[in-house]
Amino acid sequence: MDTRYQKWVTASYLGAAILAGYIVSALAARLVGIYDLETRVRNIDLILRVSSVLLGAIAFFILVRHQKANQFMNEVMVELSRVSWPTQKETTSATMIVIIMVVISGVVLGFLDYLWTVLLKWVV
Repeated sequence: MDTRYQKWVTASYLGAAILAGYIVSALAARLVGIYDLETRVRNIDLILRVSSVLLGAIAFFILVRHQKANQFMNEVMVELSRVSWPTQKETTSATMIVIIMVVISGVVLGFLDYLWTVLLKWVV
């Protein structure tokens, strides 16, 4: 197994674990508000924070220890390193073409909207 990219894989696992902890924290905070648990349970904020951090840590350690996930993520990183990414000039020119086409489409749709409005006012 190619482990040249293991630090990036571990960093992506850390990001996924932080995101999972945040999502659980946000969802739990909403549920606490809906079910009015802050009046029933003492230190509910502390419980939510600790459980979110704990869930994130568990997710991180499960991902780091999972051999198939590590192998897959390392293969993804190898494939990403093989991709021929466009140059800055190519990216800039493609972006300019997209901007020009969006402006042209907006003008055409605006003109058609204006014609449709005039036609409806004339009919009605």
